[in-house]
Amino acid sequence: MTTNLTRDAEFLSELTPTQDHFLKKYLLETQLSHELHYLSKPNCLEYLGFPFKSSKEEKLGDEKPKSQGEETLPLLKYFFSNFIQSFPFITNNPEKDQLEFWRDTVQPFVESFNTKNVSDSLERKDEITKRKQVNTKLLHGLLLFYNSMLISEKDLNYLHEDHLKPSDTGKLDKLQKGAAAKPDDFQTNVELDDFKKFKYVNDLSLNIIAVKRVGDWLNIERKPSNSSVTSGQTMERSSSWNVFKHIPIILSATLNNKPKHNYEFIIQVTKRLKNDNGAYEYRSHFVSKPYHDFKLLESKLKKKYPGLMATDIPALPSKLKHDDGVSMEELDSPILSQSDSKSLEADTVLVDEDPKPGNIKIKLYREKLRLALRGYLSKLVKHVEIVQSEIFTHFIYESAFDNLSIDESIDHEERLEHEKSIIVTQREFQQQTAKIVYELSQDFDQFKEQLISNPESLSEIFKELSESKSIDELSPLLKTFLEWCKLEVAATLYQVFLGQDNSSEWLIKCQKFHRLFPYNIIYGILKFTNPVKVVSRVVDLLLVNFPSFLLPSWPGSSSKENDELKTASKKTGAKNLLSMMFVMLLDEDLGDYEKEIKQLLEGEVLKDGKYNKFINKIDKYVALEKIEVIDEIKTEAMDGNEDLLLTILKTAKCGGFVISDQDEKYHEILKSYKSYESLDGTQEISNSELYLTLKQYWQLLIRRRDKDIMKQLWQEPELTQLIKKFLTIFYQPLMKIFKKCDIHLVFKDFEKFMDDLMKELGKLNNGEVFYMSSIEIFNKFKKILDKHQIVLWRFINDLYNKDDQKLFIKLIKWIENFLKLLRMKYINESSVKLNLTQLSSQNDLDINLFWNQLNNRIENILTKRRLLKDYLQQQAAGEEEDHQQMIDSKWDDVNNDIFRNTDGKEFGIDARELEEFNLLQKHQDSLKEKDVNNKEKQELYKKLASIDKSMNDLGTSELDKFESSFQIQLTSLLANIHMN
Repeated sequence: MTTNLTRDAEFLSELTPTQDHFLKKYLLETQLSHELHYLSKPNCLEYLGFPFKSSKEEKLGDEKPKSQGEETLPLLKYFFSNFIQSFPFITNNPEKDQLEFWRDTVQPFVESFNTKNVSDSLERKDEITKRKQVNTKLLHGLLLFYNSMLISEKDLNYLHEDHLKPSDTGKLDKLQKGAAAKPDDFQTNVELDDFKKFKYVNDLSLNIIAVKRVGDWLNIERKPSNSSVTSGQTMERSSSWNVFKHIPIILSATLNNKPKHNYEFIIQVTKRLKNDNGAYEYRSHFVSKPYHDFKLLESKLKKKYPGLMATDIPALPSKLKHDDGVSMEELDSPILSQSDSKSLEADTVLVDEDPKPGNIKIKLYREKLRLALRGYLSKLVKHVEIVQSEIFTHFIYESAFDNLSIDESIDHEERLEHEKSIIVTQREFQQQTAKIVYELSQDFDQFKEQLISNPESLSEIFKELSESKSIDELSPLLKTFLEWCKLEVAATLYQVFLGQDNSSEWLIKCQKFHRLFPYNIIYGILKFTNPVKVVSRVVDLLLVNFPSFLLPSWPGSSSKENDELKTASKKTGAKNLLSMMFVMLLDEDLGDYEKEIKQLLEGEVLKDGKYNKFINKIDKYVALEKIEVIDEIKTEAMDGNEDLLLTILKTAKCGGFVISDQDEKYHEILKSYKSYESLDGTQEISNSELYLTLKQYWQLLIRRRDKDIMKQLWQEPELTQLIKKFLTIFYQPLMKIFKKCDIHLVFKDFEKFMDDLMKELGKLNNGEVFYMSSIEIFNKFKKILDKHQIVLWRFINDLYNKDDQKLFIKLIKWIENFLKLLRMKYINESSVKLNLTQLSSQNDLDINLFWNQLNNRIENILTKRRLLKDYLQQQAAGEEEDHQQMIDSKWDDVNNDIFRNTDGKEFGIDARELEEFNLLQKHQDSLKEKDVNNKEKQELYKKLASIDKSMNDLGTSELDKFESSFQIQLTSLLANIHMN
């Protein structure tokens, strides 16, 4: 028995390359987790040492930092010193200013922020918080960097070994390469009864398939819908299925009081249900809704789910201008398909409300609004509580009918063809881009070889910018890269402003901003003044602290205005103009939250006070100031594998009294929670309403608290001082260089570019997109980019040549330092090598248990990788992607082709580690969405949880005994790694 115990690590010489690599990775991950934990402490920056000051005099933290020992942060300190503190825009300032920035600006702000109790992802379970995402991604990113930079004795052997079975490698190849795009992949002409090809969310598919003009619409007779279609596509009639007849009329208005309207949007509603044999049955019908009904739906949902609608659902799209469609003549005319065709604003023929024979027929009227409303519906159906609500059910079943009229069918086909043309246009953009990407990849292979052998090749590429007097003198690599950039910009412009459901709204906002932006004023400032001083004065105006006794009387300002400013300053607690503006905006949000909270408390579920003791517990939890108590409650929930809200409702830590599981009211909440968790599109939402209401109340309080914290930050001086210093350090050096480059002329050219771009986008959006080919659309964009590229080139060339402080050269060198560190193991192996056999344990270590724990961890990590890869492969093969998702994924494939022959290993990163990093990021992103009907995803989560449990059950007690020794060796190694 005793021979199995040891304190020295000589036995680690028996490690295989795989064991050696994963032990090093585990010790690095543990060290990083330990160090990142300190970032949540108020005095966290003290642990990084210089340039931050110690808190010997200011005892802000609960633990005193030590200069050496277990609480030092070697990994974070090294990264901070070499890549943050050394960032060129910071080091370009005098040392005194740098020290002031870190000590007097950054440090006070971090200390202030870390004392605030900002919500985390457990409290916003349906929405992984940005703070949690940043922490997780920071850990994974730093781990990938250090695991690639630092090696152990047998790490290089591991990098050159293949650890996956042939079957696994095959799966990986398919994932990386992706299936080749076929023209048929992008067809959108799915028949109205081809239900299997529809995209379902919460077993529901909604699509606005047509728009009808309303003339004598009151005389149109519809037969009520009672259709049922099985997976075999057979039609049945079953009047008992129509769920609408059981729902009270809560939305409908009588024919007499419905607002007058000219257009109705025809929605195809398809429900997917599994029968006893496990096969899907599809039941489909149509409803016709005017825009007013959408507004009424939004209004009712806001009253029913104020928290959900305020935080997760975008506003209903507004009616859009220039949405009258195009005439048949314009669609059919070959002349109008030329790039110099006239704007529809001048050419579109208006049609009478009651079209007469001989009038020009208009097609695709209200097409922009149709696409925008379809996008809005797609947001709603992602939330099962909305889908199962009586309000929404009423909306999609009221006045349902089975068949389209001839005119409606024709309109549907025309719109289908238009959607098909949008997809085809994007596909042809991709094909054009793919050709250029192929050429670029040939040049990139040569550049890559140079970069691998000499990381400073990056500087040489940028040096070409200063030496080339014109674009014609550029190397083939940069010329091809320039063409690729133009294609990417053109494709992006099309996708953002023309190719998506909400494109018209985006374009309208950009056009409005462009119209209102004071180009001439900015041009005058840039030409006739010193922009550095002007911005400095504006910053002073916005950020200077108000005097406590009075506010100054500015020229031209009345005493009344000053009195109002004084009152606003006192009311908001703001110290300066900028903070006052943000505090007032936050006050508006807080006012909205107060209304929504009041609405919930006065609603049907909570108004009688039966659940007041639970409301009080939620209030107590949100008001908790001690982070330790909050962490205890969260730990209690996780240990019991219980919903955090349920734990809050019964724990003694909130309110000082325990709620028994046998409590009648708690039992009702628990029953409602179970109903909520099991929602799959068939249960009644009413059974979940109690839990859902309490949850909305809780999340509104959390968001109100977060807004209050932000308000406190704006009222305190630390944030405004950080903004002021940030602008000084980052903005002023840029503006000094820009001034030498005649920035006012560049700005004027930018205005002309935006004029041309907005004009062409306006023409396309107002009708040309309906009949122009993809090549013609691309040529329009390319013509604009070609026209203005010389201005951009001249500016970049001037920037490089007139940068007397060498700011941009330093920035390139800063980027090269990453590559140097990642490749140092191939150049100077000993400088980055950790010797695991020299580790020691302070306590006796069980060798057999050590091997079991290490091998168990390796096995589970590789299993997790395979699970994630298999899941993504199944998702890629079987997921019902809509056409836009397919297009977006193909853009990724096209762009990745630039690096088709590039192996991360050549740059010092193991491809498997990089792949695992990407898989974990995708998995983390997928957690943001609650998809109760995605059984495959739910099964994946269960398997991943089982793997984590397996690792935790056996533990890492013996691996952890090397932590202290590993940190000492790590600190010593990093102190001697120099990039120069």
